[in-house]
Amino acid sequence: MTEPKLTRAAIVDAAITLADADGLGAVSMRRIAERLEVGTMSLYRHVTNKDELIAAMTDEIGARHQYPDPAGRDWSWRDRVRIAALIDWELYQQHPWVLLTFAVPRYSFGPQGLASLAWLVEGLRALDVSAREATTMAFAVWNYISGASLPVVGGALLTDKRTATDDSNGLRELLDGTPSFPVPPALAELNGAGVGELTSQDLLFLGLDALCDGFAARAGWRATNTER
Repeated sequence: MTEPKLTRAAIVDAAITLADADGLGAVSMRRIAERLEVGTMSLYRHVTNKDELIAAMTDEIGARHQYPDPAGRDWSWRDRVRIAALIDWELYQQHPWVLLTFAVPRYSFGPQGLASLAWLVEGLRALDVSAREATTMAFAVWNYISGASLPVVGGALLTDKRTATDDSNGLRELLDGTPSFPVPPALAELNGAGVGELTSQDLLFLGLDALCDGFAARAGWRATNTER
């Protein structure tokens, strides 16, 4: 790429490609410059520093995985929560490093981050709660999704490169009926029970259902007590 063609978008895209391949720690101005075949200092005319770059990368990933337009759709607030979970679940598996940057507000709340928050808040307002309370609910949803996603992408965050990791572990062996360790009495019924409803994605939606039930119960309790 020649110098006149260098753009902020190209820099951000190159940085995302590096992070996807080798993790966030692999992203440096030097490696981006090498990839784009330009001088390192030329990058600083488009991106002030790495902090600004990470924020731009995070917002760009959000733009590539936008929540769908609800216009003309008969979605309930629970539907929106489930849609957000499906989109973010896939996002984290494609771009594991975003699990880290989404956790840092100065990176995660650019234009796209705010738009995604507004999308969730708009849906949660159907519970007849304030925008502030709907915002706390949206954060609870996001925190749960990211926490549930961590076991799936944690291996990629721990290694320098996104290589496949061995999925064997003590719990899976217990569920398969081949425990390698002594079985605690409280878990005895799980020995050989199989992984049904205990896979990572099963647990994601089971937990979200419970969280949504809590939102609904809290909103209902508040409405009942306000009428008294």
